[in-house]
Amino acid sequence: MKLNEILAEAVKLGASDLHLTIGQPVFLRVAGELVKICETLTPTEMEKILAELVPARLVEELNSKLAADFSHVEEKLSRRFRVNVYYQRKMPAVAVRLIAAKIPTLEEIGAPKVLKKFLTAAQGLILVTGRTGSGKSTTIAAFLNELLKVRPCHLLTLEDPIEFEYAAEKSFVSQRELGQDFLNFADAVRTALREMPDVLLIGEIRDAETMHAALEASAAGVLVLATLHTKSAAETAMRVETMFPLVQRDAIRDLFADEFSAIISQQLVKIGGGRKCAAEVLTANPAARSLVRQGKYVQLPTVMLSNAAAGMQTMDAALKRLGL
Repeated sequence: MKLNEILAEAVKLGASDLHLTIGQPVFLRVAGELVKICETLTPTEMEKILAELVPARLVEELNSKLAADFSHVEEKLSRRFRVNVYYQRKMPAVAVRLIAAKIPTLEEIGAPKVLKKFLTAAQGLILVTGRTGSGKSTTIAAFLNELLKVRPCHLLTLEDPIEFEYAAEKSFVSQRELGQDFLNFADAVRTALREMPDVLLIGEIRDAETMHAALEASAAGVLVLATLHTKSAAETAMRVETMFPLVQRDAIRDLFADEFSAIISQQLVKIGGGRKCAAEVLTANPAARSLVRQGKYVQLPTVMLSNAAAGMQTMDAALKRLGL
């Protein structure tokens, strides 16, 4: 199969991802399950696919680092794809994430209703967390798309790569991609303040430098959204602390306690023939801030349980609501 045929089949079947390499069938992930769509790819077929996929600017990087991340737009399908090219057993392989053609609404994805209260927030840090493929980017995109409809602002995004494209109607939108528009997240977050954003999206926080810069941006009066690969609110707060050396952790706990607004930890679960989002929600109130400041993360579920009326919920409660 040719690249455009594979991508068209993925779109037709409503796949979330596809996987391909030499000597194996092409697989799609549909509703969380792997589905084979063709027989094994030959070296010649893979070579043609890579020639179409990999941008010229990244050929050298792929050859030297044996991996590359980028976005790909298939004009005939009017679709954007997030691509990772890597090597396995000395052969090239490709993992592709399909980006929705239209940004869904918060209601359509079943996002926590409490998120809406942050649409007009002047500052703070909102972390959306979960494993790869848990819908973090979609949740953030739905939030930002709605935010742009209700308030004029300067939205600045730092992404690797750019996934969803935001329409600049009442607002000014700056979307920057790692490797093309900036060289590393930490420096880009620090210099972002000179670009005077009202809302800042950091595609993923991967290190202490970027986390510290994100907290400083929030303290300076920016609404910051970012993702982490953590499974719960408690694990997220602990992860923020343990990014830093021991001598800095007291100060970081204080800063994080002051600046975080919400932690949304989500997973996609199978229900019927599709998948639904289940989300744990912790929002910042005096009790949550106090526990974070003291490093008593294991007690955070108690805060969520006792503040259900305010929109908080544990993952167990979220799963129960979905009948699981």
